[in-house]
Amino acid sequence: MIHHIYVIRGSDGKIIYHKSYGAIKVDESLVSVFLSAISSFSGAMNEGEIKSVASGRLKFVYTGSKGLIFVFCADLEDDELGLRERLKRARDSFIEDFYIKLATWDGNPTVFEPYTQVLEKILMGIIKIALVGFGGVGKTTLLNLMRGSDIPIEYNPTIAIDVKRLDGLSSRYEIIIWDFAGQERYTPLWTFLLRGTNIVLLVTDSTVENVVSTKKVYLKVIKSRKTNILTYCLANKQDLPRAMKPKLIERLLGIPTYEMVAINPTFHENIISIIRHAIEEWSQTVAKEEEE
Repeated sequence: MIHHIYVIRGSDGKIIYHKSYGAIKVDESLVSVFLSAISSFSGAMNEGEIKSVASGRLKFVYTGSKGLIFVFCADLEDDELGLRERLKRARDSFIEDFYIKLATWDGNPTVFEPYTQVLEKILMGIIKIALVGFGGVGKTTLLNLMRGSDIPIEYNPTIAIDVKRLDGLSSRYEIIIWDFAGQERYTPLWTFLLRGTNIVLLVTDSTVENVVSTKKVYLKVIKSRKTNILTYCLANKQDLPRAMKPKLIERLLGIPTYEMVAINPTFHENIISIIRHAIEEWSQTVAKEEEE
């Protein structure tokens, strides 16, 4: 979890905003030393550059912009990519909405209290959904279908990863879709990219060969994660003659499976409905765990 968030003025190292989360105590002397060090070499940072450094069980992720330094102090095992994405958004939100106040700031910390509400949404309201499957099964086409974008005519393989925001699905959460590259050379990245994932949409092309390989490779990786990830299968390309029926795929994979034809725009509402259902199930699971 994120323990502390700081906004620091690089010119003199003054902390202009600080927010503490959680009841777990961290070594404040260690934090103080790090903050002093980072303010001293802030001038060497490139505009917008994001860096991280580990110390003991803590991780400091930081970035600079317009003479300010933004710092997340988090647990060492926290998802690095997720922290960087949230830090970038926290930085950009502050610059856009509060940077102008610095020109007349008299040192009163209450001036930046409204920034806390912005942070709450950025930190607490994100659901990460991963599109996972072998290359050519239609993951990127499904992403376009979700977003109501034009369906590409030619197949262009995803390089490593594509990250998109999906708007209008939840008033409480911000939905981020991660489209994982399925080519074999990206295999070592799969476990790393699954960190911080809440929901997996496992995509197959509904052929026997692909479904069997998906079970051996992807489902094995997903189930090896220590944390529970809600997993659903999208049985794509159901319009093709060799397509296995979703119920049969569901029996083979052991996870809920839904019919899909990514190139057919009429399936837009279908996939939106599936995602809404997944979000609701995830929310109920989280609420139950919090009660326990």
